Amino acid sequence: MSLGKKQLIALNELFETGGDEAAVLKKHNIARSLWAKWLADKKFADEMAARMDAMKRQSGIIIAKYAPFAAAKLIELCSSENQETARKAALDILNLQTDQPETSKLKPEISDTAPPSITPETASKLLAVLAENK
Repeated sequence: MSLGKKQLIALNELFETGGDEAAVLKKHNIARSLWAKWLADKKFADEMAARMDAMKRQSGIIIAKYAPFAAAKLIELCSSENQETARKAALDILNLQTDQPETSKLKPEISDTAPPSITPETASKLLAVLAENK
């Protein structure tokens, strides 16, 4: 069974008007209990999830489109005379870099082979040398 006409209208309205559930329910005279029942329905929930995923993709495309402009603006702000602004811009650049999913692809793969084992005697000597250096 597919979604009903009223369900589709409610979903369309919800996504077209910014997600104000209360306004959509009021406008289309949908009881909260009926809305809760629809949300519990797999087909309705799947349709809502699919629409949300589509919106996330759209927002990702928009963000990707303007990312070079934002990066250039942050770099420009790094040379600001206001030290706090420059510091925050530099941190934002670093955060942008670490948030990139591509960075995980650049990390070396961890080998499945075990590291070479050392004797407790050798480990003790190494720790002693490291302690002396401090």
